Amino acid sequence: MRKYTKIVGALAAASALVAGNASAEIEGQVQVGYATEYEFRFVDLGSDLIEAGVDLSYALNENWGLKAGAWYGSTNDNYGSFNELDLYAAVGTSVGPVDIELGYIYYWFPDAPGTSDTQEVYASAFVDAGFGISAGATFFYDFDANNGWYLQPELRKSFEFNECLSLNLSVGAGFADGLDTQVDTDLFSTGSADGFQGWFVKAELPWEFREGVTLSPYIKYADADSGLAGDVNSLQGGQEHLIGGVKLAVGF
Repeated sequence: MRKYTKIVGALAAASALVAGNASAEIEGQVQVGYATEYEFRFVDLGSDLIEAGVDLSYALNENWGLKAGAWYGSTNDNYGSFNELDLYAAVGTSVGPVDIELGYIYYWFPDAPGTSDTQEVYASAFVDAGFGISAGATFFYDFDANNGWYLQPELRKSFEFNECLSLNLSVGAGFADGLDTQVDTDLFSTGSADGFQGWFVKAELPWEFREGVTLSPYIKYADADSGLAGDVNSLQGGQEHLIGGVKLAVGF
């Protein structure tokens, strides 16, 4: 369940899949990474996340772009190892100043075959809010095992120091309803933790130290709402998460 803020980036919003002149070639990148914690929607799913992925993009025409990819993560919780494979596909376009993306994600958990696998569709829209700030939100709807929705509004700002080094900042929050992965802390409740889930702030420092090869250390702070069980191994609410990580991406 990586963040779409997970090529992540998470969620990352529709950035121009199609820029000006359309190319008929497929472009993409492969990446590997490590994080001290696997935090997904304000829930700690385990420690020492090792991840790898591939992302492809293709310009359908001057207005529409297609992208697809796969992400694999492995982490550890109190019950042993936890592995996950995400497969996704999306289309994107721009309507005036608004970048729009529509996508599909399949979540596969090989350690628990048939019991936890699920599917989501999502839609995101981001606009230049001025002063180099991008504002928008991503809406996810799980129509399979977890049957509910999750909304993540977000602000983003980038500072470019030179052609090789920049700083990406983001701040956002989470809201959910009926989503079974967002567990209520009430021991007597069998429902989900609905409403406000928490807020986060993240800083990432992408460094393209050679052409097409980028190293991106990052740090993220996430504060879960008191009504959300913020750890897969407990029902304790209101947990704070401080995550450090690094990714290495090679474009082609």
